[in-house]
Amino acid sequence: MGVPQSRGPLAVLETAARGLSLLLGVLMLLMVVVIFAQVIARYVLHNSLSWSEEIGRYLFIWITFLGAVIGVKERLHVGVDVVVNAVPPGVRRIPVLVGNLLMIVFVAYMLQGSFKLLELGRHQVSPATSIPMLYPYLILPLASILMLVYLLVNAVLDWINVGGGKS
Repeated sequence: MGVPQSRGPLAVLETAARGLSLLLGVLMLLMVVVIFAQVIARYVLHNSLSWSEEIGRYLFIWITFLGAVIGVKERLHVGVDVVVNAVPPGVRRIPVLVGNLLMIVFVAYMLQGSFKLLELGRHQVSPATSIPMLYPYLILPLASILMLVYLLVNAVLDWINVGGGKS
């Protein structure tokens, strides 16, 4: 048998992050294959693939935003902890909370703008592949929602841990 798995919302978020990491790896592999195929077609077969640059670009965009989600979840974003370390431990909750709230506001604003972009994308097609631009743009609200979830979880955990003096 194995170690019993923990249940609850945090376990679900951990499973989702593992799934995102797997998807990220698949998309990276797919991008490498598409770009490699373009190089072979151009320099060996002397015939460029009309769709490869566009598909590679869209894959790169998806990889970037999914990587940002994982970065938020793992707290890999750049942080300035000078203020947090400069205040007494009993007050550290305040600058940590302000930092978390600023990130949440920024991502919420990004989410709002992404819905406008999705509306535009419904009426556009990509030039080389003629796929609806809705699909490349779909990563924006998806990543924004996932980042908001992880930011909210991180903010709650920070409030609990920093307040307890575990900073």
